[in-house]
Amino acid sequence: MSKRLGRGLSALIPMDTDLLGKDEPVAEIDLTLIKTNTFQPRRIFDEDKLAELADSIKEHGVVQPVVVRPLGSGKYELVVGERRFRACQRLQMEKIPAVVKELSNQQMMEIALIENIQRQDLNPVEEATAYKRLMEEFKLTQEQVAQRVAKSRPVVANMVRLLNLPPVILEKVSLGILTAGQVRPLLTLEKEEEQIKLAQKIIDQNLTARDAEALTRKMAEEKTGKKQKTDKEDKLPPVLQDIESRLRSICGTKVRIRQMGGGGRIEIDYYNDDDLDRIITIFEKEEEPEL
Repeated sequence: MSKRLGRGLSALIPMDTDLLGKDEPVAEIDLTLIKTNTFQPRRIFDEDKLAELADSIKEHGVVQPVVVRPLGSGKYELVVGERRFRACQRLQMEKIPAVVKELSNQQMMEIALIENIQRQDLNPVEEATAYKRLMEEFKLTQEQVAQRVAKSRPVVANMVRLLNLPPVILEKVSLGILTAGQVRPLLTLEKEEEQIKLAQKIIDQNLTARDAEALTRKMAEEKTGKKQKTDKEDKLPPVLQDIESRLRSICGTKVRIRQMGGGGRIEIDYYNDDDLDRIITIFEKEEEPEL
């Protein structure tokens, strides 16, 4: 765990080691009284790994308690430890060792997200969906989400934009058939059928993310009849290239500076109305970011 990530977690107490204090009481709670985490971003659990965990628990018991929060009427909700919980269910155990903590809905979701990110258990679609839920349900900005998961804002923005792709493509990303890098260039295509067709071509021909970028660029050139500039062809002076790069980081999207005589223009890409609102909000801040 990185020091940066650790500092963010200490404020949220999401890690098992932070949630479980030295003198934290452990209770044996009936499995039937515990429901799974409503805010669990992970939707796909590896059955083979669950079976291995069940075998380990059968031999050694539950080494580390799960963490739950009280719901009232003697019921509980999982905070962390869903794999242990599911493995115990497989073994048809009656009780599981647990520590009870009072946590808010927002803490629940942040804890579940960060825990899974640390263990690299989420696929890109699950991660993107969790970011979007934090922003929509708890009104967090992309910057706030980025701070909580110790990632840059452009990374969070790029992950969330993946959700604009057709469900059939997102399903393939969830299953690991396609990577986020392979499908991200598809966002530049306007028509859904084009995105789906190219996604299948990437699979059939085992194309890389760079190959996908080249194909989408070629399709755009064929439509406009003009060759698009690549990074290598960009003749901007170094100072403007640096400003262009900084603007990309600030906006979390593609930004191009076009020189025109003694002036020029700045082009900022957006992918839907929500993305446009996000970019406008950045520039409406009272304290404008320095370039």
